[in-house]
Amino acid sequence: MAVQAFQQFELTDPLMRGLGKMGFQTPTDVQSKAIKPMMEGGDLIVQAPTGSGKTCAFGIPVIEGIDTGNDRIQTLILCPTRELAMQTTAVLQRLAIFKKGVRILAIYGGESIERQILGLKRRPQIIVATPGRLIDHMNRRTTRLDRLKLVVLDEADRMLDMGFRSALNTILDAIPGERQTVMFSATMPREVRQIAKEYQRNIRQISVEQEHMTVDTVTQFHTMVEKKKKDATLVRLIADEKFALSLVFVARKHRAKDLARTLNANGIKSAALHGDMSQPQRDRAMAQYRSGEVAVLVATDVAARGLDVKNIDAVINYDIPQDPESYVHRIGRTGRADCTGVSYTFVMSDEVGQMRTIMSVTNAHVPNIELKASEAFVSGKSGGAAAKQAKAEAPAAFERYLKEPYREQPGRVRPSAGRRRKRAR
Repeated sequence: MAVQAFQQFELTDPLMRGLGKMGFQTPTDVQSKAIKPMMEGGDLIVQAPTGSGKTCAFGIPVIEGIDTGNDRIQTLILCPTRELAMQTTAVLQRLAIFKKGVRILAIYGGESIERQILGLKRRPQIIVATPGRLIDHMNRRTTRLDRLKLVVLDEADRMLDMGFRSALNTILDAIPGERQTVMFSATMPREVRQIAKEYQRNIRQISVEQEHMTVDTVTQFHTMVEKKKKDATLVRLIADEKFALSLVFVARKHRAKDLARTLNANGIKSAALHGDMSQPQRDRAMAQYRSGEVAVLVATDVAARGLDVKNIDAVINYDIPQDPESYVHRIGRTGRADCTGVSYTFVMSDEVGQMRTIMSVTNAHVPNIELKASEAFVSGKSGGAAAKQAKAEAPAAFERYLKEPYREQPGRVRPSAGRRRKRAR
């Protein structure tokens, strides 16, 4: 159990054992800066990039502070999406595995509210919730927050971006004024500062330096591509590299559906993940992806928030991220658990400035490479016999591509054809 570095926080034995079981060795930067102040009980604003270890930065104090003899809701953690709520709940459960009597419940849209009501009747001390579904329970009077001691707003900027400002006001106005309020946010826009001004007191601000906003385990590339050739270029890239699992990010939910359909028409088993899907549909898509039944998941940023899947070989930004934080979040889905990964970003001519900003802020080396379009490409809108024929011919056509020599272009870098995921040394 190599967790001695966490002894500086004077944690109890059950939590230390939980950290040891999870394989923790040393705290991340945000954990080193935030855990002790949070345990001291003051209001905090913590600015930290995605992938910095923030869930445990607040999760450790949350579990440590739970009074197992009290069956009231003591801590509320608000998350922007159901995926992040589920992921956060899983981390908390692992941290609390040796602390008997801790009960944690996730409540989010898309799941049976009756099942959640049964869970609330078991008197959890920790609720991890999305704002909309929590308000549903508040209106039904199926949850009481009158004894709340701590509220955590995780990814506060993302919740505001998604239009949850009114919901956050409703929730924060309904809980006791004498409480600890902690906000974690990758960025600090005006609305986040306004929430802090209205609902926090004697705020302590903690920041993880921007230069840490990078993903060292991911080999990164970008390629210039015309809009009309994006689909065919994506098909060729996936076919050539033969990734076991890849994650493709798009900007709009309609694009997720259309692109997944196009990939399937070209013989690449794919599924979409977007905000309009019901929970059973999302669960089915994720089960297919985790099992390898589908090789490609095409997702929007909101739908993929909190996505935690091991062994993703590549992240492909079909649509360029709008900001460096989103870029880091996206490519951080690969290169996890001591493995290396690769990312590709498609850049159109009017997006060069955005790509330069991403490289500058993240301090990342993202060389420009040339990727070719598939000659055997068929549009996903083609139906009937054409689509069936494309699916039948695609594997053979892709094998032909693998035998063609790649022609180097001046000033371009070609990723090694033999490179595959491997354990980082």
